[in-house]
Amino acid sequence: MICYVYRSDRKRDTYLYILSEGDFSCLPDTVLTIFGPPEYVLSFDLYSDKKLSQADAAEVLNKLETDGFYLQLPKSYFDLAQIEQQIVQSMTNNPRQTKTSGQKKPR
Repeated sequence: MICYVYRSDRKRDTYLYILSEGDFSCLPDTVLTIFGPPEYVLSFDLYSDKKLSQADAAEVLNKLETDGFYLQLPKSYFDLAQIEQQIVQSMTNNPRQTKTSGQKKPR
């Protein structure tokens, strides 16, 4: 499957994969507004076993087939989301016991 890759001029290391060169009609308006004017980078034949530097080819193919586009965000976004999820999970599993000020501990 031939796909076309565009770079965001507003968001660093953010790329958009689409199936038809220059056809952004599959994108929600919000995505295109945030992404900014797309800048063409390259086109290539994408298949499920292809090695991509920042994405899983099978996932990209799936998104292209179901949504018509794939939005590749910088790896740091994923890392931050994963860290945040781990923090929330650890707080849920190990809630802090807070002390009420002014109370003395029982002896």
